[in-house]
Amino acid sequence: PPAKGRAAMPKSTSKLGGEIVGTGLFLFFIIFWSAITLGFDYFLIKASVQQIQALGHPTVNGTITSSEVEFDNDGEGTTYRPLIKYSYEVDRKQYEGNRYRYGQVGTSDHSAHRIVASHPVGKQVEVHHSPDDPADAVLHVGLEGIDLFMMMFMLPFNLIMLGMWLGALGYLRNRLIPPEAGGAGIINEGHYLRVQLSPSRPIYTGAAVAGGLAFAQTFIFGFGFGGNAPIPVMIVAWGIILVGGCIGFLYALRQLARGDSDLLIDDFKQTLTLPKKPDRHEEMILPPKKIVAFEVERKAKRDSDGDVQYRFLPTIVYTDNSGSQRREKLTEWSDETSAQALVEWLSERLQVKPALQASVDDNRNLEDA
Repeated sequence: PPAKGRAAMPKSTSKLGGEIVGTGLFLFFIIFWSAITLGFDYFLIKASVQQIQALGHPTVNGTITSSEVEFDNDGEGTTYRPLIKYSYEVDRKQYEGNRYRYGQVGTSDHSAHRIVASHPVGKQVEVHHSPDDPADAVLHVGLEGIDLFMMMFMLPFNLIMLGMWLGALGYLRNRLIPPEAGGAGIINEGHYLRVQLSPSRPIYTGAAVAGGLAFAQTFIFGFGFGGNAPIPVMIVAWGIILVGGCIGFLYALRQLARGDSDLLIDDFKQTLTLPKKPDRHEEMILPPKKIVAFEVERKAKRDSDGDVQYRFLPTIVYTDNSGSQRREKLTEWSDETSAQALVEWLSERLQVKPALQASVDDNRNLEDA
């Protein structure tokens, strides 16, 4: 008699459940990352705006009453911050202030010691105070190198945040309104179609270059200048980031326009042309009658943490001149639905019967990423 027990869950239901869980975890991570990043952004932007606004605040004379350096050692290094107190009078009312600048953070250079040395007890100083609240006062106004450095430090985090949100929105859009050919670019150039298979986008390439330059320069200016380089130096550093990002964008745009990785469907000659690639030194031209099928292969890779990640390979199956069947990978995408949509579009466009998805054995063919 058949064994009693719970019926196995259909594969489609199990796959859908896994996709929902994965999407939920990814969305939670995006929200968590965004909350921390935007919190730092708010602090930096608010402090910078206050520093600029203080340039136009009224000033009065004040007297330094206390001046010392505060240090903090977190085990990875020591940072220093000036602690300066001063008294001043506005409309015959005495006030005590302790803010040297808005958003004051500790630095690893000797700027805090220089500030304290230049503000000894008893020295007369100029105090900038808010016209609406005289108790809101500051000694040093305007932007410094540390402000631009902190913005540089946060740039990679902001770019990652934007990239994740764009990826999530793109995923949702593709599920609600599936794009043609799985999102591959389709360009009509008269008697033939150009199918752009490259998953990269010029704007992402430019952002990656800019983020990489910002990340590298954070170490250079963090260790070399303690995070507080002169304003002109930081302006040059930001110029390098912006110019580098633009160059990366334009280079990727040019590569995309050249079409080195594009498929060509020639309606006049009735051929499909596969582009050159490292293991295919020349273009391959196939008539539709030699095309057996288009399939999606699944490739498993293990990342640096030991987790298994999957990539999906739209693949063409064709017969060579000897009559043997061969396989050629067209591209490699991370989204299975998009890869399957591309295969179905190619099958319909070239009137080839679509094949079932071919799956690589996840255990015997596991690769390290």
